[in-house]
Amino acid sequence: MTTQEGKIYLITGASSGMGKDAALYLASKNAKALALVSRSKDRLQTVADEISKAHPNTKTLVVAGDASSAEDTKRAVDETVSTFGGIHGAFINAGAYRGGEMIPEVSDQDIDDLLDINVKGVIYAMRYLIPAIKKTVGEDGPTGSIVVNSSCAGQAVIGSKSAGSAIYSASKAFVNSLVETAAVENAPRIRVNGVLPGVVQTNIMPVDDATYQAVGAAVQPLWGRPGKAREISPLVSFLLSDEASFISGTNVKADGLWSLSGGGM
Repeated sequence: MTTQEGKIYLITGASSGMGKDAALYLASKNAKALALVSRSKDRLQTVADEISKAHPNTKTLVVAGDASSAEDTKRAVDETVSTFGGIHGAFINAGAYRGGEMIPEVSDQDIDDLLDINVKGVIYAMRYLIPAIKKTVGEDGPTGSIVVNSSCAGQAVIGSKSAGSAIYSASKAFVNSLVETAAVENAPRIRVNGVLPGVVQTNIMPVDDATYQAVGAAVQPLWGRPGKAREISPLVSFLLSDEASFISGTNVKADGLWSLSGGGM
């Protein structure tokens, strides 16, 4: 059984969705401390309070910050290290989705939003996390670990001319490649892996439950529904854990067979 005993992790996008659920799951596996990072301090505090109530042995740190800001990201890592004495790994989860517009119609704002968060945000996180993790884990013993939340859209083209997700998909393809390169650069002391969900019901798309169910069933017809955050968290926890000590540079699909069933809408 995977355990996170003694581990200190930073999680971006931790106020909701897969980030929040991963934080709760890691706490349930006895993580020593979790730094929760997102834009909304109030929502982060709610998550921290939930963790403290359910898992009082896991310490929490709330850091309000923008994942697309290098300054905020550095501050989050620095506060984690100064508060807990180090950092063993991270779940880089913060991301943005924009879709529905074909390439000629995509706005400058949508392009900036996707690249700032999905691309620059991951680079900034790695830039500041890698030195901190290396210092914490040293030259011997268990490795550090970074897990990045990407998407199957970075590997499999969404099978519809009307999907309008070219920029989003390209941003995730960048992330998938970065995972592999970062893994090679930092072997063997830091493992870097990606998780590639299909359609998972979170707040990344501003639609109601019925629409989410319909989209999930269309994109993942062999599963007939969207995924749930709790179906992703165990994978994140495993990849972060020492049990995955020989796994690095891998982008793992958790997509309800989306990528093997056309991914159409």
